[in-house]
Amino acid sequence: MSNLRLINETEITSAVNGVSITDVFSSDFDIYKVTFNDLSNDTTSANIVLRFINSSGSIVTASNYNWAFMDMGGSITFGEYRATNSASLGNTDAWVVSTAVDPYSSSAVMYVYNPFSSSSYSFANLQSSGMIAGPQSRTRKAIGVLKQTASMTGFHIYQSTSSINITTGTIRTYGLRVDS
Repeated sequence: MSNLRLINETEITSAVNGVSITDVFSSDFDIYKVTFNDLSNDTTSANIVLRFINSSGSIVTASNYNWAFMDMGGSITFGEYRATNSASLGNTDAWVVSTAVDPYSSSAVMYVYNPFSSSSYSFANLQSSGMIAGPQSRTRKAIGVLKQTASMTGFHIYQSTSSINITTGTIRTYGLRVDS
């Protein structure tokens, strides 16, 4: 029997600036696996960032996010980026690598820890990979935290520039069962 239970699958089939994945975090699991497959956008310069959604259904926009990531790739210089008291995981720097280099797309795997707990912070780590203009490969390893002790029930991904859209992709959220 698998330790993963599919909770939600959301497919992006038309251009949108952002997508909310709601009601996926609950008391059933403490750890979640989120996969982002075949993400693409309508420009070569795009930054997909993430915010949590609280139990009231509101996107958390307060400056309580801390994050850091390392950019890696065969044709780019390695770079380290970080922010404290940010309004999202990533800002003008992407949390998830996004691409518009046809026919390529990007993918990512993210783990979220204790999002539903109202007595602990919500943590996440992520690895993503894709092609950017050039084409150049880019890989990212990221960590982040929402410094709020409140229950989170979902998340929202969006392009940090309002004129850019996510055009394709599939987002799957799984609960991870830990056997004791």
